[in-house]
Amino acid sequence: MSERAWRTYRLFGLVLASDFPFASRLPAGAGRPDLTFTCAGPPPIPDELPAPVYASRFRTARGESNCSFYRLAERDLLRFPGVGDFYLGANGIVCHPADPDDFGPVEVHLLGTVLSCWLERSGVPSLHASAVVAAGGRTVGFLSSNGGGKSSLAAAMMEGGWPLLTDDVLAVESGPDGFSGRHGYPQMRLWPEAAKHFCGPAARLPRLHRDSSKLRVPVGAGGFGAFAAAERPLSGFYLPVRRPGAGGEVRVEALAPRAALIELVRHSFVGALVEAAGWQPRRFDVLARLAVAVPVKRLTYPSGLEHLPRVREAILADLEAAAA
Repeated sequence: MSERAWRTYRLFGLVLASDFPFASRLPAGAGRPDLTFTCAGPPPIPDELPAPVYASRFRTARGESNCSFYRLAERDLLRFPGVGDFYLGANGIVCHPADPDDFGPVEVHLLGTVLSCWLERSGVPSLHASAVVAAGGRTVGFLSSNGGGKSSLAAAMMEGGWPLLTDDVLAVESGPDGFSGRHGYPQMRLWPEAAKHFCGPAARLPRLHRDSSKLRVPVGAGGFGAFAAAERPLSGFYLPVRRPGAGGEVRVEALAPRAALIELVRHSFVGALVEAAGWQPRRFDVLARLAVAVPVKRLTYPSGLEHLPRVREAILADLEAAAA
């Protein structure tokens, strides 16, 4: 890694400097970096560790927790068995990969859980959401867990001309003028069926990594849709609820602030880790104010990609009604 050129990128509101060979499209950045990332060889400390502050309930084939978080003297550690150890400092992240010849899983974890954890550690909440930019430059987010439909909804809106702000991780900025969403990077992670639907059956799209079925879909020039590389004010969230069956109406129901807060907390990207680390009160305050300031609505619609144009029209109608 030391022989590779260092480059500067901008994503999630950060200027990131790294010599990592990213396969994803990352927007170029400039200026003094907020954060550095590199991969190294031997770990900087012995393998003896304190008890983890957090251990995921999901297990690997060997019975290990697939993600553990440790608080150390000078930095924190995120351990992913079979992928690598990520050491998080105030201004840098160092990864010691399990397989130095396979950086795919390292990149996926860095651009998801690891950066989300670093943002939360720095006081910036991150939601499990995809977001697009509506007319007037305001952001609409789709909140869901993995496989819940957020990326497909974002792709349907992009098909209608709305640029992508971020896919999967939405970093929320709280300021004196309200709340805004920080942009991610110009790429989506779609299941093969959705990628074929939006990009065409002839599109040759790489897998995220060798153990993943999801495909890497470039966004912007030469790819699918357009990308918005700027922070945008948040105007609303939708919670996708897909209903089995071919028929049925598309329904949009506003949630009261208390119910909205529950959903925002539930769809935090690393919520259980944040709570175990003791960062919840700080994040809860931001999300409580967000639930009051920005509408959160339940979006119920028939399951199936063929219904998404109708869902898009319902969202457009709802936004127009809210504006009126």
